[in-house]
Amino acid sequence: MKYRYFAPTVVGAALLAVVSFGFIPAASADTTTTTTTTNPASFSQLQAKIESQLAARQTQLAKLTTEVSSSTTLTSSDAAALQSSLSTETSNINGLIAKVPNDTTLSELRSDQQAMFRDNRVFAVMSPQVNLTIAADTVNANAGKILADDPAIEAALTARQADAGYARAEALLAYSTAKANVAETAMSGVSADVLAQTPAGWPGNEHVFVQARVEILRGRIDLVYSRADLRLVERWINEHPAGA
Repeated sequence: MKYRYFAPTVVGAALLAVVSFGFIPAASADTTTTTTTTNPASFSQLQAKIESQLAARQTQLAKLTTEVSSSTTLTSSDAAALQSSLSTETSNINGLIAKVPNDTTLSELRSDQQAMFRDNRVFAVMSPQVNLTIAADTVNANAGKILADDPAIEAALTARQADAGYARAEALLAYSTAKANVAETAMSGVSADVLAQTPAGWPGNEHVFVQARVEILRGRIDLVYSRADLRLVERWINEHPAGA
């Protein structure tokens, strides 16, 4: 029986990968809470600006909704929580999209713009919630897969105890298992902490997202080491057919 090889990975890849979910440039789009109120350029210009901001958030929410629905690693409870939040924010933004073109005063426009930022935080809160939850659940799922495969690999090693190099292969498997356990443990509570954040809590809750990024990066690096050692074990098994 041939064992599959994990593709070789490097720590640098894990460091680059965290950028895809950790640092979200668009988050700065949610940091403005008001437009200059003393001398707005014109009512129509402000109205057009808010309509553009709302359209960007509508597009982002659609993208996030697709990411959640297409994820194969999200737990059912995390997927449900994200879908609920996305549905609420999509409804809120769509409501503002319908309302803003009909506003007739600066006060109405400013109130709607405040609601867009304060009550939804599509970029500053919802986006990292989706990205970080998917990332944490993916690390957890991958670590679980390695641990689930361990008994079969251990059995294959046991059948080759008399072969040269057995002790080293056994030690490598133990190290791989330990790293997978560390990665899995590191994800404990990460998704729950991220999902517990609300738009009203921003920017005070930003540190929760930062810490989640750190834990996920650590988990990904642990998986890199775990897979590298597991690949060596599987290669050794393939080079030492049982009963040969």
